[in-house]
Amino acid sequence: MVIKELRILPPLAIGRLGAATRPMDNYDVLLDPRNPLSPRQLLPAPTFEVDPGSGAITSADAPPVLRFTEDGGVRPVAPFLEVWVLTSVPGRDDVLEPLTTDLLEQYGLGPGDVRWSVHVANHKIYRRTGKKTDRIEAEAGPFHDHAVHALNGTCANFWEGKKLPLGHVRYIRPTPDFPGIRLRFTPAAGHVYGSSKVKPPPGPPDDPNLVDVLYNAQKGSWLGYSDADVPTVTAPGGIYASDDTGAGKGYLDDECDGLVRAELTTEGTRLTAYARIGAGPPAYAPDSFPVRSVADELEQAMFGPTADEDDATLEAAEDVVRRAFDTVRLMNTSVLNGNAVVGLVGAANTMAAQDTGDTGRLFEPIMAPSLVDPTALLNLHQHVLTGLRSGTAPWFADVLRDFDEVGDLSAKGRRKMPALMRGADGRSLALTRRQVDIVRKVARRSIFPEDGSGGAAAPDTGRQEQE
Repeated sequence: MVIKELRILPPLAIGRLGAATRPMDNYDVLLDPRNPLSPRQLLPAPTFEVDPGSGAITSADAPPVLRFTEDGGVRPVAPFLEVWVLTSVPGRDDVLEPLTTDLLEQYGLGPGDVRWSVHVANHKIYRRTGKKTDRIEAEAGPFHDHAVHALNGTCANFWEGKKLPLGHVRYIRPTPDFPGIRLRFTPAAGHVYGSSKVKPPPGPPDDPNLVDVLYNAQKGSWLGYSDADVPTVTAPGGIYASDDTGAGKGYLDDECDGLVRAELTTEGTRLTAYARIGAGPPAYAPDSFPVRSVADELEQAMFGPTADEDDATLEAAEDVVRRAFDTVRLMNTSVLNGNAVVGLVGAANTMAAQDTGDTGRLFEPIMAPSLVDPTALLNLHQHVLTGLRSGTAPWFADVLRDFDEVGDLSAKGRRKMPALMRGADGRSLALTRRQVDIVRKVARRSIFPEDGSGGAAAPDTGRQEQE
């Protein structure tokens, strides 16, 4: 048997910030089949427990209850990245399998022969200013031990001795019970840091409620930065804390993203693999999923903007409706619609105000104010879901916004779904082309079913009726 290639799985792992000492436990997110638009059920799932001293996994039991906070801090989501290998044996197809201590021993190797390197960065300031001296980066490795390796970000425009904590990584010590080769990425705490023109004292502030000052405003321009002073700005612009004049307050956070690399030399051949990691804010509504996510973007990038008939399932179309309702139930739809609230009109940053500010369109609510009542929205989504299941909601596909209609500011165009939300270009949000294609194929199938019955077949409930 020959090890041909290395893989790190998953190839993309996104952690979540949190200041608690212990990372978050695993859980399953389940639907209530009797009430599909109700909040999803969260059930504890088997979770690796890592000994903080040795770095070894000691158990993989499910916790009795789920706790998202501990000792006043949010528990971070700290993903594991596993090394897999593509092995080849004459006379059979290549096999993708986990790299374990047993497999390493077959080649006279051990866990110490696997070497890791990690390079992460926070380029939020650099993305605005365009100055390389505003890049914040951290590296660890190459290493093959099982100690904790801090990812402390450095920047040319930081005060001397100051670093931005971006989390840490650890090569998990393999054991006979858990022989796999894994690395764990634990994100940072989720703190905000500041800038100053006066040199701060060394170390973090004595009062934990005070922001630590990292950025030297004598060298860099982040404190007082304004999009108006930069020839090339991002879209959308102005996404940074600023005062009434538009001058930036100089804040920076501890999110990051970057690359994890694994290396193994076997039989004189050096094999390498890499994966991407990132850190984002905690999920404060873990029972809900956004109507459009990074996963949707990756699915479209991998499989294209149109779906095969086998992929355009009723379940996939229902998922779009369910996530749409997840999204709107977390929104103040009355305010975001542009309704008059507590006597104020247009007081919030909404799509109605965005259309007026960007294009000079007459300010008016997007929907009739009565239609964005939470009860009315629940009934609408329930009606759409029931209609899809029974084959009587082909109209739903027609009210979805296409990707080339995001700038349609007509009354009809602004009322297409998803409504009240904007995309990264500052115009109305649209689903991915693949999502829209799936819904339209399901809707078309409900009108012209392949079995000629004149309606969609009832969904499989997973239950068998007695004869």
